[in-house]
Amino acid sequence: LIVDDDLFMRVTFQNALEEAGFATATASDGTAAIACFNNLQPDMVLLDLVMPGKDGFRTCREILSMPGGKYTPILMVTSREDTESIHHSYEAGATDFISKPVNPELLVYRVRYILRANGNLTELKRSEERLRMLKEAIDCLPVGITLSDVHGKIMYSNPADAEMHGYLSEELVGREASLFAPPRLKKPFPQGEINSIGVWRRESVNARKNGEEFPVQLSSIAVTDAAGRSLGLVTACEDITSRKEAEEKIYRLAYYDSLTGLPNRRTFLDRLQQALSLAHREQYQVGLLFLDLDNFKDINDTQGHDFGDKLLRAVAERLPVGMRGSDTLARLGGDEFVVVLTSVSSQESAPVAAQRILSTFSRPFVLEGRTINISASIGIALYPNDAQNAESLFKCADTAMYHAKNEGKSNYRFFSVEMNEKLIRRVALENCMRRGLEEREFFVEYQPKWNVRTARMTGMEALARWQSAEFGLLQPSEFIPLAEKTGFIFCLGEWILRTSCAQAREWILAGHRDIKVAVNISGQQFRHPDFLETMERIIRETGIEPGSLELEFTESVIMEKADRTIETLRSLKKLGILLSIDDFGTGYSALSYLKHFPIDRVKIDRSFVADVTRSSDDAAITEAIISMAHS
Repeated sequence: LIVDDDLFMRVTFQNALEEAGFATATASDGTAAIACFNNLQPDMVLLDLVMPGKDGFRTCREILSMPGGKYTPILMVTSREDTESIHHSYEAGATDFISKPVNPELLVYRVRYILRANGNLTELKRSEERLRMLKEAIDCLPVGITLSDVHGKIMYSNPADAEMHGYLSEELVGREASLFAPPRLKKPFPQGEINSIGVWRRESVNARKNGEEFPVQLSSIAVTDAAGRSLGLVTACEDITSRKEAEEKIYRLAYYDSLTGLPNRRTFLDRLQQALSLAHREQYQVGLLFLDLDNFKDINDTQGHDFGDKLLRAVAERLPVGMRGSDTLARLGGDEFVVVLTSVSSQESAPVAAQRILSTFSRPFVLEGRTINISASIGIALYPNDAQNAESLFKCADTAMYHAKNEGKSNYRFFSVEMNEKLIRRVALENCMRRGLEEREFFVEYQPKWNVRTARMTGMEALARWQSAEFGLLQPSEFIPLAEKTGFIFCLGEWILRTSCAQAREWILAGHRDIKVAVNISGQQFRHPDFLETMERIIRETGIEPGSLELEFTESVIMEKADRTIETLRSLKKLGILLSIDDFGTGYSALSYLKHFPIDRVKIDRSFVADVTRSSDDAAITEAIISMAHS
């Protein structure tokens, strides 16, 4: 843009510049110049200093204050050569000045130089602005950013990085970047290797100003100039404490029991497999101990699940005492624990470990001011004698534990082939049992009861039998305990009751009105919350007179939770059902309770009656029981 009130000068400048390849526009005064600049946004202004109206000084200042005018170069043209005018020109913001008369060729060179210099200056100023914006952006980042030179000294650290490490940003400038590393991790700065680093991502540990260490995620990249020379290193630092804590929590949940803190089933199986693989290579034995607390369910039911959980935690704290560091103690769930014994050197090692575990239960547990005595049963299986893989070894130890429980509890048993055969038979029986009821393999036999004085039959006792298609005829002693263990006793017991009541009804209709049918009731049946409702339904549906039905319970069944038992027995009596105690004398009844039970008959256990004519002790006991029953 050429601004001059002299038309000759405007044309002269315009011709010279257009011949040199420049596009030009002209204005005759300051006001026109402002309007023209606003429309055209020229790359440079050639501005006469002395003009009517707005002079060159004022026009210069207004152009530079306009949008887009800040970095526009302005060449002042003046006929004055006094120092004061030149000083005012620069004060107004002029880039340079040239005096009249002006040599056109010199003017072209001056314009080219100013445009080239201004281009560089403008780009530099814009770069400075971008750098300022970039710094402000980096200062706002929540991630720490550090710039260090080729010698490893910090040139810049943003507020997030400084705060993360407990410093102020200005404290860090000029200090070694290794300041952030704990003493044990400090390494010399790799000055000669910076260019080969590329993008270096890693997890590490940094130290705060107070010495506290924390985990970090670091990403570093080397910075070079246009010639490829190293300028330094930019490192982004993120505090990953929360992430590490979350990862640790997820890991603990995946591999450790949340209640006790012990390894869980997943970790146990992994360590057992590792132990077996090592034992296979080194040719030694591995022992597996399967531990189950005795009667823990009773504690859980009576004391509550929260108390049961506290007891499990206390057991978990006590069990590791005396164990080797190489052994693994894990909780499988519920009240089941396992111990992997690595490198078992002799047959005595496993039972010694088992006995040591059992001895930890010799002292009672004191929780919430209550003293709890509890024991455990342990099954032992050895690799490679009992099994060749983890799954089979686990099953063998489980089987041995099951037998330890059946043989008195609070002891341990080694796995044996005989145990396995029993286990296989038990599993097969379980699978066949439900199908056997559906296919009517179960039936009831009735054993007569006689009055020896009158030689008259007074009733029948219902005895369940199972004619299994696979196992043949089975006695109750073989399938009733299994039915109780699997919960099948509810279906089977109801079927026996219904079948016996229906048969009694047939006998009554046939004229045998005095015959009463006795049916044994298991503890699980009796304790079921729907037992009374089930009894009422069976009596109603079969049409039997309640007085023709007699229910038999063992001592142990009626003595368990005696207060509740008395209420249930009284409800049965209100229905008109006869009640009796079976196998009396083998349990641990409290006579103070017995006198409150609405019992009609007491059946003395055969262990007393069998030798009553030959043993004075048995005779005395029998007479005492009869006397007590009559009273």
